[in-house]
Amino acid sequence: MDPITFPVAYSRLHKKGVVITPMTSLKEIRSNSVVTVNTLSGEEDIIEGVDTVVYASSGDADNALYRELKDEVKEIYRIGQCLSPRQIQHSIWDGARVGRQI
Repeated sequence: MDPITFPVAYSRLHKKGVVITPMTSLKEIRSNSVVTVNTLSGEEDIIEGVDTVVYASSGDADNALYRELKDEVKEIYRIGQCLSPRQIQHSIWDGARVGRQI
């Protein structure tokens, strides 16, 4: 999330009672709880009384389409999430950079 939107969005979420747990990996979702793992320490935690889980992650690069087309297309470039997990502004920059190259 960009630095301008971040404080406004997080303030609104906090006022709504949303709990944000950065540096945490989701291990298991149960009926009313979740098991999380701290990505730095490896320590597990069980959070009780959970009714909704929204999972946000940087994700993995998805270059399946690139791999499928690379031998079929004369000129092909990887940008954005195909290249590596990134934020939208970096994907836009990738597109602009490649656009200028070709």
